[in-house]
Amino acid sequence: MAFNVSTQALKCRHCDTDMQIDEYDLTNVAEADKDTYTVTVYKCPNCGAELSAPDDQTVAYCSYCGGESILTMKQEEAIKPARIVPFKITKEKAVETYEDALRRYIYVPKELKEGKHLDSFRGIYIPYLSYEVDVPENTLKLNATKDYTIGKWDYHEEYDIDAEIGGTVKGISFDASSSFDDSIAREIAPFNAVEAEDFKEAYVAGFYSDKVTTPPETYGDTVEKIAIDMVYNGVGERAGDVKVIAPKDYSEKKRQTGIDGYRHRVDLFPVWFLTWKNKGRVAYSVMNGQTGKLSMDIPVDKKAFFKVSGIATAVLFVILSLIPMFILPKTISWIAAIFLMISSITFSSEISKIYYRENHIYDIGNVNVKKEKQKKEKRKATSPGRKSGILGKLLGFIIFVIVAFFVITRVLDISGNVTIVAVYTITLLIQIILFIKTTSRAAKIEKKTAPIPMLIGLVVLGIGLLIGIKNPVYDYWYYGMAILCLLAMLANMVSMINYLNYLTTRPVPDFFRREGAYHGK
Repeated sequence: MAFNVSTQALKCRHCDTDMQIDEYDLTNVAEADKDTYTVTVYKCPNCGAELSAPDDQTVAYCSYCGGESILTMKQEEAIKPARIVPFKITKEKAVETYEDALRRYIYVPKELKEGKHLDSFRGIYIPYLSYEVDVPENTLKLNATKDYTIGKWDYHEEYDIDAEIGGTVKGISFDASSSFDDSIAREIAPFNAVEAEDFKEAYVAGFYSDKVTTPPETYGDTVEKIAIDMVYNGVGERAGDVKVIAPKDYSEKKRQTGIDGYRHRVDLFPVWFLTWKNKGRVAYSVMNGQTGKLSMDIPVDKKAFFKVSGIATAVLFVILSLIPMFILPKTISWIAAIFLMISSITFSSEISKIYYRENHIYDIGNVNVKKEKQKKEKRKATSPGRKSGILGKLLGFIIFVIVAFFVITRVLDISGNVTIVAVYTITLLIQIILFIKTTSRAAKIEKKTAPIPMLIGLVVLGIGLLIGIKNPVYDYWYYGMAILCLLAMLANMVSMINYLNYLTTRPVPDFFRREGAYHGK
């Protein structure tokens, strides 16, 4: 029998007989009282991913790497979860939602729309660590503020609050599978734990379950911080939506609230999984099996993109040709330089996103990542100190550009060509910074071709600056410069599409070494 999502009951695969979950029971009472249950574990020979099911099924498709080969099978004792959120979305509904979402994308590879691919949706229960944090009974004396506007008047109020706290913070959950990326988990969250049921094997019949491979202490600090923030926010809400002034020091917050430690259990949450494999990389489309919330990796079909872009360019050219206007060649040249700089900034930003994802900077549930490096990179990317540091560097850069421009114009006496020299000076300096940043990022990701288009842009802008300084009298120099900028932009565009496809796909996972696995011991 298999769990039927539509009826929320078991259905026999041979005679279509229905059985309610409560009617299903193990014949061996001793087995029912155990903390483990027997499952069939399927291991992919290509990537080493392991999924379990309560019955024997013929599996010829791996949901993690997209490999099509018979998975090896073995019997194993698995830790019995405490609670489970059953699937509420049927496979048919998942396919329908996925197809509707695809219609919003213009350049989708045709393979993603084919029926054979859509039939590869797999229902997998992902283990989540669900935490509870006790808040000791205590009386707090707090300060708070409230700011609001009525009419033309701004009001600022200050409060002294006496609050009695105590109880348990519940509902904090994180995925406990190192193979399930935290970024995907965040995109399909939340799951409604109110609909969770006590675990019974009947709910898993016909589906697969991933292993618990993330130790509970991985999220320990985060759980305590969330619980502490919930206490202060809860006090503020109950006191009339005021903003509580909490201590800045984390240890002082812990002392004041009395929060120290947590309890955890393993729950199973439903996920529909669809995998597309292409040239050694995979794209995932993942759906919350309870709410239908969807996260998709959608690559771009380059042929379709350039076909549509070519048609749009031809139409735009005809329209602009009918409009009488005259633009100086020098103006065309420096406008092209600005557009080249914008494309380089966009490209560099995309490389940074790939760097953060491939190095799992925000995937704290991945136990194979060195945590100290991960925390350091997160602090660099998000800390207020970094923001102020960026502003300081930006101010220093602006001052440097002004001084450099003043020196160039004075020494070379190019007052008649100020605008084009100024633009090319600024864009060249920005391009140098972007080239250095992109090169350092690209060195730490698998695909390392990013510096090439950035270098092309660097050379082109350098040539443009020299032409601006020389100030030739013939217009073809400036038209030629604009053409070079557009070619450099084209190099950025092609690389951006390649990297976009790279960003929307992932390396084929390798689970043969699942370090840090937690087996409930």
